Amino acid sequence: MGRGGVAHRSPGVGCEEAGDDVKRHPLLHGLSDDHHTALVVAQRCKRAEAPGLAALWEAVRSSFASLFEPHFAIEETHLLPALEALGEAELARRIRDDHARLRRLATTPDPTTADVRELGRALDDHVRFEERVVFEQTQDRLPARTLAALAEACARTPRVCAVELVGSGSPP
Repeated sequence: MGRGGVAHRSPGVGCEEAGDDVKRHPLLHGLSDDHHTALVVAQRCKRAEAPGLAALWEAVRSSFASLFEPHFAIEETHLLPALEALGEAELARRIRDDHARLRRLATTPDPTTADVRELGRALDDHVRFEERVVFEQTQDRLPARTLAALAEACARTPRVCAVELVGSGSPP
């Protein structure tokens, strides 16, 4: 159904089984849509090869500034304090740690193929953790004002991914 309905395919949750839609709170769709894009980036990184590595890395670095940093800021401003208020400080800590690791990996100067693949694995793990664990465990407990703030921040914050423009064809 996408942004307008209640059933929304969330990355990493039931995606292995066709037709398995997850009930994602409509106000979390903006973050889940970013997560889908992040999984595309992760796949491209995990499949990185030496030919084309420089172009892929340039797109990843650009996407980090234009998609991931704004996404992280939305989560760090609105989601993490709400998780802590719910008594889910460990989930918030894991997200902060993941964000720090992803930032560090994305700023690797002159990365090798192994470095780019490591970023892909870390990004994939992070997205699946947020979708499968964080959203599943907390979406029904997050305050309405937090959900509304998340949705509004997603709506007003431009987020662009350059990685989808690089490589071979459609997303995996």
